[in-house]
Amino acid sequence: PRYNRFALSITEIISNYDTHLVLMIEDQLSDDQKISMDALLKIDDADSSTIARLKTISHSRKPKEIKESVEDYQLIQCLYNSITPLLDRLNLHNDTIKHYATWVRKASLFQINQLQPDKRYLHILCFLVHQYQLRQDIFADILLSCVKATENAATKNEKEHIFKQKDQQKETLQLLSDARISYKDQLKKIERLATSPVLSDSEKVQQIRQLLDDYHQHLEIHSQEPKLDECTKQALDEVNAENYYQILEDLSLKLQNRVADILRNIAFDIAENQEIPAILVAIKHYQAKTGNVGKEAPVGFLSEREQTVLYSNESKFRVSLYKVLLYFYTADALKAGIISLKPAYRYLSLENYLHPKEHWQVNRNRLLEEAGLLDFADIDQLIATLQKKLHGAYHKTNRRIKADKNSHIKFDSKGRMVLTTPKVEKINTQSVSSLFIDQKYTSVLKILSDIQRLTGYLHCFRHHSVKDKKILPKTSIFYAAILGMGCNIGISKMANVSKGITEDALENFVNWHMSLDNINAANQCILDLLGKLSLASIYQNNPGELHTSSDGRKVSVIVESLNANKSFKYFGSGSGSSLYSFIDELNRLFYTTSISSSEREAAYVADGLLHNLSIKSTIHSTDTHGYSEAIFGILNMLGIYFAPRIKGLKKATLYSFSSRSTYETRGYKILPHRYIDTDLIKTHWDDVLRLMVTIKLKTTTASQLFKRLSSYSKQHPLYCAIKEFGRIIKSLFILRYIDDVELRQAVEKQLNRIELSNKFSKAILFGNNQEIQYSSKEEQEMVVGCQRLIQNAIVLWNELYLSQKLALLEDEESRKALLTIIRNGSTLIWHYVNLHGEYDFTQDIEEQDILFDMDKILALKVA
Repeated sequence: PRYNRFALSITEIISNYDTHLVLMIEDQLSDDQKISMDALLKIDDADSSTIARLKTISHSRKPKEIKESVEDYQLIQCLYNSITPLLDRLNLHNDTIKHYATWVRKASLFQINQLQPDKRYLHILCFLVHQYQLRQDIFADILLSCVKATENAATKNEKEHIFKQKDQQKETLQLLSDARISYKDQLKKIERLATSPVLSDSEKVQQIRQLLDDYHQHLEIHSQEPKLDECTKQALDEVNAENYYQILEDLSLKLQNRVADILRNIAFDIAENQEIPAILVAIKHYQAKTGNVGKEAPVGFLSEREQTVLYSNESKFRVSLYKVLLYFYTADALKAGIISLKPAYRYLSLENYLHPKEHWQVNRNRLLEEAGLLDFADIDQLIATLQKKLHGAYHKTNRRIKADKNSHIKFDSKGRMVLTTPKVEKINTQSVSSLFIDQKYTSVLKILSDIQRLTGYLHCFRHHSVKDKKILPKTSIFYAAILGMGCNIGISKMANVSKGITEDALENFVNWHMSLDNINAANQCILDLLGKLSLASIYQNNPGELHTSSDGRKVSVIVESLNANKSFKYFGSGSGSSLYSFIDELNRLFYTTSISSSEREAAYVADGLLHNLSIKSTIHSTDTHGYSEAIFGILNMLGIYFAPRIKGLKKATLYSFSSRSTYETRGYKILPHRYIDTDLIKTHWDDVLRLMVTIKLKTTTASQLFKRLSSYSKQHPLYCAIKEFGRIIKSLFILRYIDDVELRQAVEKQLNRIELSNKFSKAILFGNNQEIQYSSKEEQEMVVGCQRLIQNAIVLWNELYLSQKLALLEDEESRKALLTIIRNGSTLIWHYVNLHGEYDFTQDIEEQDILFDMDKILALKVA
């Protein structure tokens, strides 16, 4: 069938589903609920509406902004609770909710009011649900962030206090020493008098009394005693850890100002069949009392020591200390999965993210086959195979070392290996950059236009309303939006420094056409053509394999964002995010995401590799930040060979199924450190397979699962099982990595490619001092998505340009020489691209009117 037939069928299905939902709304939404929803659309005294205010969610951690955000949340929560029974009957998928909610967020008040009433209520209902879930997540982020900041402040204050006490402690020790010497001298004198054979008893008593009177009149010693008592008490307080709890109590009010309202309102949940934890009992009490707790507050979640320090020496209940401890334990419980949120997107219980258990148990084999995981179904057979492989790998690697067949490894005096990797030798040829010398400076706008004519990627920027056919804006608007976002210039500034477009037209286009899905689809159009070019394949190391790599680049974020964290090393006193990018051997940038700078990149590796169905990686490399033992296991089950560059490889832990002595007695130098716990793997293998089915079938992203699993304070048994399995794969890789110099060189080469790509992205993202001005993760990813589109367009243009040069050469020798230059270089070249626009000197600028009136300026007196 042709495209039109598919499009009509899809549109018809969407329309029928839309009609079905509208009829349910018409039938089941009460008049009171309709009135409440209509109230959101009323214009207030500030010439705005409530729904317009609710569209913006603050990421601020400032008390005033948090209070305002809580007030909005309470309104949404009230409406949400009233429509919960209807939501259960509608049974809306999250994607459906997001679609209708996004339309409301993009639409003006006039456009919302133009909808047929019941259809309007459907849109508003989805908007409320989406907002409620988003705000639950964001409040959880704020709670965790503020608690972490308080923990850091308390630790810092305690260290500073201890540092300040060092001089005082030194003085205390000196006082104690002086007092000891003084008392000892006095005792000796008293002892001599008491045992004197020449003095009578009355004379002894008289002289001892005189001696004591003289001592007490010694002001220098006597005046130090209160100070000595005070210093001793402080030292004892520190030993008893009282000081830390006092610091927490002092910081409590600041934390309360930020999270008290959040904890009073946020909706918590626990997993099914789970006993209600003590922390949830305390939270429910706190919410019931609207935060006004006293000595009757539950303390079962606290340690015995903490329960004791809750009462002062005067037996008074320390409310501020209780609250700060409650916030701390709530944050820990949320991270550990002891409690979760409901509803939410990111803080649900682990079970909510995994493939439904009942469906898994009934359809296990079919799901494994669909996910391509049948080879992993029999864990006993799998373990036996891996045991044989790992045993063989220890023998092979060590035997080659003993036979001096591995010339790149040495051992230091402590027996630790020193591994070197020789650089790949390249023929000293002309740089690829010089092949573009005749281009001088080519406008980025021309490159985007040329690639559009060849790929049609602009057609991917469809209007959010998929059912109605919209008139497309002129192409200049498309390019302005891509450059405004991708170069970080900003949409408003882009409109103001450009001719031929208006700010309203550009903002309208960005609002309705620029979505993350559309940007990714446009990138895919370019990648598809890039993959068809014969020239690109010259960078492929092994035909039939595709080596990919990923790496992060830190960027500053100058607005308040929960997707950014402070790091003095990278951002000074500011905050920032990490732009995590993926590239393959053909120089195709196929995935980019924005994550908090404090997050481990390893959790996002599987996301990038599963994102693009047309680019199937067979081997993937990262640096140490992208590596974890669990990722080794996950990628192995995805059919991808994980080959990271591990920092401090000689200290890496190796595992085996056999004892260390098995290999040590043979004189081997590369030896295992620990056993593989096969019982742990086998016990939880069914859950591991269920997790992998969840990832492969894209029920939930791998990063979401990993973030939930790895956040547990006591590691989840499922996560432990994945790690244990990954340790087998990791050990196999390290043994091969030590032995195979070509593998090490391939890893270095591919990581050099992603590092060069990061330099490329830095050149593209030049606007606003390379500081991101968007707070939400989605907006930040739209920026880096457009940046990636520009990069991919330039790479494709480069390869087309070089392919044409080759095609025009009739002499075979000349063609071979040019191919050699290209093969030993890279098409990640941007030096000839004019990204910053042109200066117009065709007009006589000096003939234009000058802005300043110098007579008035010089006559001005400001002091």
